[in-house]
Amino acid sequence: MKKLSILFALAAAFLLQGCVAKENTDPTPTPEPTPVVEAGTSGITYQLLVYSFCDSDGDGCGDFKGIQSKLDYLKEMGVQAIWMSPIHPAASYHGYDVKDYSAVNPDYGTEADLKSLIDAAHAKGIKIYLDYVLNHTSKDHPWFLAAKADPQSEYRDFYIFSDNPQADIKAGKIDMIAKEGSSGYDSGQWFQCVSGGSGSQKVKFTLGLDGSRKPKTLTISRTDDITNSGTQNTGIYLYYGDGSTLQFYNDGGAYTASLDLESSWGVLIRTSLTTWDGGTKYGAPTGKNQLAWDEPLTLSNSDAQDILLPSMSGTWYHSHMWTSWFADLNYGPAGTCETSGAFKAVCESADKWINLGVDGFRLDAVKHIYHKANSDENPTFLKKFYDHCNATYKAAGHTDDIYMVGEHFSDASEVAPYYAGLPGFFEFSFWWTLKDAINNGTGKDFVGTIQSYQNLYAKYRADYIEATKLSNHDEDRAGNDLGRSKAKMKLAGAVLLSCGGQPYIYQGEELGYWGSKGSGDEYVRTPVKWTKNGGAATGKLSGKVDNSMLSADISVEAQEADAESVLAVYKAWGAAREQYPALGEGLLGYCSEASSNSAVSAWFRIKDNQKILVVHNFGGGSANINFSNSNIDNMIVSDGQVSVSGKKLTLGGYASAAFLQ
Repeated sequence: MKKLSILFALAAAFLLQGCVAKENTDPTPTPEPTPVVEAGTSGITYQLLVYSFCDSDGDGCGDFKGIQSKLDYLKEMGVQAIWMSPIHPAASYHGYDVKDYSAVNPDYGTEADLKSLIDAAHAKGIKIYLDYVLNHTSKDHPWFLAAKADPQSEYRDFYIFSDNPQADIKAGKIDMIAKEGSSGYDSGQWFQCVSGGSGSQKVKFTLGLDGSRKPKTLTISRTDDITNSGTQNTGIYLYYGDGSTLQFYNDGGAYTASLDLESSWGVLIRTSLTTWDGGTKYGAPTGKNQLAWDEPLTLSNSDAQDILLPSMSGTWYHSHMWTSWFADLNYGPAGTCETSGAFKAVCESADKWINLGVDGFRLDAVKHIYHKANSDENPTFLKKFYDHCNATYKAAGHTDDIYMVGEHFSDASEVAPYYAGLPGFFEFSFWWTLKDAINNGTGKDFVGTIQSYQNLYAKYRADYIEATKLSNHDEDRAGNDLGRSKAKMKLAGAVLLSCGGQPYIYQGEELGYWGSKGSGDEYVRTPVKWTKNGGAATGKLSGKVDNSMLSADISVEAQEADAESVLAVYKAWGAAREQYPALGEGLLGYCSEASSNSAVSAWFRIKDNQKILVVHNFGGGSANINFSNSNIDNMIVSDGQVSVSGKKLTLGGYASAAFLQ
């Protein structure tokens, strides 16, 4: 994708011309533009979820071959790039807890399948962007497993560990959080883990009971004999992980259990095999949960922390996303982050994918890499990562710059300073503004608001990429926010594809999908239904699919045959954006001639000598606009009820039109 430059002088020259009068002729709409085989100017990226886009082999999971089989479908919407959800092996279905940055998830195919997809996409003028997670890895990543097992591991500094997080943060000892001071401590972001003691050892546990015959103390001893004697009817169990339990033996009143023990985290005592609730779980109090050889440890079922073995040491690791499933990477001070082992490792893997043919990256959760989101640390880090990847990209023979877009889930004012680090960011404020405008039926302020965002970005980067979007995989669907109104969804698509920036279409948005995160994120990650009677790639979604939505009528097959479908809007406006450079790459300028109607939003797209007038009715009622200076006799694309009589344009509710000047 080419970068958009904010050329204020040029824009002003065009806009001062305002609406130039032209001879009035009877309107003769041009045919819908046909998709171009070569790469055009649309700047459109399609966000797809590999696991639910298209299943090529019938195993219920989407895959690389499935994506490759649907490249023509994407090309017909003017798509010039694909952003794929994380492709790496991961602990979760969504892929954001990576276990190996240098490999592909075998559920999606092989590395050769990925290469085939990249080559096939390039042959059609479509670029491939990978989702890359720099903030954290899975807790099951080999780096983290090695780091937590051994404080002397080469990977220990890849992560953020602390024996006393609150004190260390207050003292400024944790680089990734240091700028926040003591306010950077959040107990919900720290999780306990264990180092050492994971090898097999022969041990004997002796349980002491209180007067009510409930567990009171636990003692561990070394033994060469793991023979147990007595009766095994105590109803008290030693739990040492992954469902592994051993019931204590009652040998003349002595409650014992001998075994060849191997545990990476310690042990617990439980008095039920069916529940952990109701006081049935016994551990030891926080800070007093370490066993010593042959010394009784007092148990607790109110503060039941894992009981550590004598050779173990407990510590804490950090997860900014408030989940023990993620372990945050440690890059050290932002100013020297490139010297850290973690930085070098993620760059090494990125280099591999660039050399395989990948054209860019979408970077996940960038405001969470360094803890203080409004400091200069994250932009500094991101610039260093971008510069490294761009150098690799150039060394691979490319003459353009690598594409990179960051996810900063915040208002435009908070996103803007991050443009010092990356060329592109998602504009969440675009959708929030558009959603409110459509639902309130007021379009008059839309252009001015979007221009205000652009002015913010330009303060930090002249060649910023404004990655516009409606919803994505972490938000309620646009269709949901628009009350499942087909007319509003079509309008939202037409606005997205006719406004400034480089737009992203989220999988299913072009089909009018709806869905809410309320019952699970899976409901906003619904698979594409390709045929009326066929199935979809639902295998990774744990049954959390709204099958009532996935009807025959919403399928691609049905919508491709329906000129009034949501898909038809995305195809028409996407193709127009690709065919007309002004619509795809032009500057955004306000047209004041529609200002008398509060429901209408009108703007110009201007590039070189081409100028296009775009008009949208954000209201449900009919709107009349008189264009005394602009030309409305050469309509290039439209949706809804549109009529022209002389200089008067009439738009039905939620209708749209674009005119070549």
